[in-house]
Order: sequence, then structure tokens, then C-alpha cells
Amino acid sequence: MLAYTVNIDDYQTMDDKVYYQINVYCSDGHRKISKRYSDLKALNEKIIEKNSNFKLHLNLPQFPGRKIFGRTKNSVAGIKQRGKELQKYLEEVLNIKQLQQFQSIKDLLPQQQLYQETIQLTPSDEYDKEVCWLQMDELKRSFLERQEIKTPKNIKSKCKSSLNTNGYVQRYHFSIDDYEIQQDVVLYTITLTDAKKTTNYQFTSRYSDLREYHKLLKKENLKVELPVYPKRKIISQTNENPLFIQERQEQLQKYLNDIFAIKELVQSEPLQYFITKIKLEGKAIRVGPVQQKQQICTRSILYESQENLPERKSSF
Repeated sequence: MLAYTVNIDDYQTMDDKVYYQINVYCSDGHRKISKRYSDLKALNEKIIEKNSNFKLHLNLPQFPGRKIFGRTKNSVAGIKQRGKELQKYLEEVLNIKQLQQFQSIKDLLPQQQLYQETIQLTPSDEYDKEVCWLQMDELKRSFLERQEIKTPKNIKSKCKSSLNTNGYVQRYHFSIDDYEIQQDVVLYTITLTDAKKTTNYQFTSRYSDLREYHKLLKKENLKVELPVYPKRKIISQTNENPLFIQERQEQLQKYLNDIFAIKELVQSEPLQYFITKIKLEGKAIRVGPVQQKQQICTRSILYESQENLPERKSSF
């Protein structure tokens, strides 16, 4: 069953331009938007770019082409036919899970529209339980983001706070506990802990895979200093020496926790997609809330101790 369905059953002509009336439906609500063919073509180009930059390897639907002869807007039948083609295209695109974390796709989905409508309500507006629930949920989420993670009393004094100097509470924490070598490639076993959930996620990744996200973050041109990504080893291969692997393992763990401690980076598309991909494809591990908090604190203490260790002479 499709999560989203699309219906284009009408259009408007303004200033000699055709605007398609697009209805997007899901189980939680409905959103109506007005878009020109050129707007959706620009969206398609963005999707192609994301597919390439994020190496998604998605088999994307074909975007409806322009008419070879004549102009679509001069024919009612042509406009309606193009509407059907755009409807089919949009429905396919909106149901691709890997794309749903990108802002250009989020802007078309109903739930966001429902929340935008709630913040515009005035006391005289009609009460809507579903809409008001969404507003309360958003307010709750916003409140939780401002709260520091509470820890059990017996370890609270030892635990390094997740609250950084800018007042941002780090939500995502990473630990790299193991590795294996497959076909001369080192695969690191990484555990993601989400401080707001009682489920951890375990996944494997190569050094080069994580480096691709670093490259994407650099392209974002955000106004924050990006932590340095661990350098490649110049002479010989890392997988030839267990000590080199361990050193890189520590460096990658530090890098992941450093970038996820910066709010502006966490809110960027590359890291939003990174988290979504982990939760979609990683191995889910249920943990209790107390156990989870202990894990976060233990990792924070280890992370702090690693920061205080003198640097090794070997470099990458």
C-alpha cells in the first residue's frame, strides 16, 4: 500500500502560465499545492542531483518530457494529459523512502502542511483535534530538544554532559566497537544511540563511505567549522596493521561524535539522510532507558579520556 497518493484533477491559467492543482494524501492528512510544469522539472533535477551526490543508486521515474511540436498550454487536452503524467511521476517519487528526508520532498508532504496550518490558527478558528494534536506533538518535540539528558544519580557526577557550550543537547552518539576485513577492505561495526529513543542501531561502514558524507557537508557551505576528517595513510594500507586500524577506529568515532555535537551540521541534509539510512537499513537493538543513559555516559567518559591522551606519532 502506498504511503502517499497524488491526484491532479484541475489547473489554473494565470498570466499565460498553467498551474496544476496537486493534492497529496496520506493516512494522516492532505495537502494541496499549486505548481507549474517548470517547478516540477526543477524538482526532478534536484532529485537527480541528490541521487548522484548521495550515491543512492535509485531507479528514478521518468519525468514527463516537453511537447516536440506546439505548446501544451494551448490545448486543454494537452494540459490534462500532462497533468496525468505529472501525477504518476509525483506519486512514484513521494513514495521513495530514501528521498523523504530531503527538504524539497518534505515541502510536498501533508504532515508539514498540517503543522503550518496549526500555527496560523486564531481563537475564532474551528477546533480540529487532529490538527491540534500535531501542534502539541511539535511543541513537545521542541521542548525535549532543549532539555539536557538526565542520568542516574550514581553516574551523573562522572558523566560528561551532552550539553555543549552553545546550549545544544547532543542527541546522536556513536561508538565503533569492532571491525572485520573483507576482501582487503576494513568494515567498521558502528552503534548509533539516539538519546530520545530506546532503540540503538548497529551498522557497518567503510572509511571511504563516511568520507563521502564529509565531502557532502563541505558542499553545504555552512557557517560553522567542520571537524577534520581522518586522513588517509600515505604509505602502505591501513588494513595491514591492527594498530593502524585501531587508531583509525578511534579517529572515526571521535569525528562522528564531533559532527553530531554541532546543531547546524545535524540539521543539514547530509546528516539527516545519514541518520535515516541507518534507521532504515541498520540492525535495531532494543535497550532500556536506564541502560541507554549509562551507555551514553560511559561513552562520554571514554571519549573524554581519549581526548586527553597524547597523540600517536603515526599519521594517516
